[in-house]
Amino acid sequence: MTQMNSAEKNAGAKPASSSTNLEKEIAAFFPTKYGAVTSTTLSEKEYCLHLAHDASWENVAVSVSDNSVSVLKRENLQKVSSFEPHQKCITGIGFSPSNSNLLWSSSRNGLVKMWDIRSNKCEKELKGMTKDSTVLKPITCFDMSYNERILCAGTELVETSVFLLFWDIRGDKMLGSYWECHTDDITQVKFNPTQADTMATAATDGLINVFDISQNTEDEALTYCMNAEVTVGKLSWLSQNGKHERLSAVTDMESLQYWDIKEAAPLYKYNREEIASAMKRNTPDECYLVAMHMSNDGDNPVVLSGSHTGDGSDCLSTLKLDIHTGQLKPKGSFISNQKLLMTRVALHHLETNSYITAGECGVVRVWKPESTENVGKHTLPKLTKAHRSKPY
Repeated sequence: MTQMNSAEKNAGAKPASSSTNLEKEIAAFFPTKYGAVTSTTLSEKEYCLHLAHDASWENVAVSVSDNSVSVLKRENLQKVSSFEPHQKCITGIGFSPSNSNLLWSSSRNGLVKMWDIRSNKCEKELKGMTKDSTVLKPITCFDMSYNERILCAGTELVETSVFLLFWDIRGDKMLGSYWECHTDDITQVKFNPTQADTMATAATDGLINVFDISQNTEDEALTYCMNAEVTVGKLSWLSQNGKHERLSAVTDMESLQYWDIKEAAPLYKYNREEIASAMKRNTPDECYLVAMHMSNDGDNPVVLSGSHTGDGSDCLSTLKLDIHTGQLKPKGSFISNQKLLMTRVALHHLETNSYITAGECGVVRVWKPESTENVGKHTLPKLTKAHRSKPY
């Protein structure tokens, strides 16, 4: 990985007469400026935990730490519906790839449910139990194949095993499970966006596994096993040359890894100090990672990162990863008139280069690249704080 020289690392980090002057110095390194064009407060006391968008990007869904889910219009964040899908912590949400009226949710209560957002009624319920056990297994995450055939959910460690559970979405019976390739709580299940039988998983055991679920057994299905050595909290498929064979891994240490799934070690990895340096921040302990996604800049992905200080000088920015040199370079900064607090989740709309963010402030925001049409027009609200047969 190419390192930044000392001048680059220290640029924008000189003592300033005020925090405002310092922020202006830092912002000068980021060529793109984003402004909040609309926002809505879902809760003044709770956190926003998950975001999901439908296939048309017309609606977005937000899960909140009070176990509620709200569906909002993307453009103006007007509320479409709101309901409480589970009595325990929601661990994931996702729209049906083919029907924007259907929203899936998972919970540690061991259930995955499908909701019709027009009526707020549960239309289907999948139970997290294997055929040889009546114990509901706490669900930690789930995902669906892009062709909407298979849903897979990961579980917590139950006694001595963790499970990847498979269902045919068209029915409600479990097709099978994997239980050998991870040894601790599953944190992520992500289907490849262009290959319906390819799936990546991550867990607190530090492993990232890639499966071909069309194979007959779990052993045969396990295609690649990568050792991240730390817990991976967020996993994303990234493309290069039109193929989705790269993965980004955001860890619980606020570090980042960029993998080619065919390689035994990450192509690039960045610790918290290196992330802070790229952000032009002096205090690594205040910096955190939100997500990594593709951009309009060829195959170079973008990292969304933040800094949470607690004194009102929180920031949110994007960094571009040059996949040829391994350099992380400043790309965009987010300008807000109000405290951001910590951003937990974000969606990036590639066509408009806009973002939707949510987090510990209970506020959902839409950000767009600033132009003469939207600069200064929006005022944000006041805040308070053994082998088995193949799964199908």
